[in-house]
Amino acid sequence: MRGWQMVKFAALILGVALGVPDARALGQEATPQATSGQEMIVLVEHADAVTQVDLGPEGVSPGDIMVWGPDPLYDEANVTDTGATTQGSCFALNANFDCVAQETIVWPDGSTLEFQGIELGGGVPSMRTIVGGSGRFLGAIGTMSVESNPDLTLWTKTITLQIGSAR
Repeated sequence: MRGWQMVKFAALILGVALGVPDARALGQEATPQATSGQEMIVLVEHADAVTQVDLGPEGVSPGDIMVWGPDPLYDEANVTDTGATTQGSCFALNANFDCVAQETIVWPDGSTLEFQGIELGGGVPSMRTIVGGSGRFLGAIGTMSVESNPDLTLWTKTITLQIGSAR
């Protein structure tokens, strides 16, 4: 073995012997375990990184784009940062900023959920469809309802998904 490989190997052996988990194990513990059947996950997005791009006439108009993320996702009580992030884009359909949304949630272990749907403007509650998943969410199907607080800084995302044999 080369020198740096030997050091890495020794650190791994020492970590196992001392019971120190590696980063992948910690990430997997923070990601909700997807099991066969139906599962509901409630997350609260803190909309910290939002950019609106005005591409048409001044003000909101069809074709304008909103891009967000990566924004942190907190637990249902909005107390603990889950380590997951959300990022996406929304293309305006009209002056109300009803838009076609595409969103990706990335969990601490690298697993993802992908969503698409119509986001209604002004924070009106909306629904998106799960169009794919990876890692622990491979094969997931289901929906996500999205509702904001009045100033659009917090977005509650209720994900109802089915994985495995329940499909």
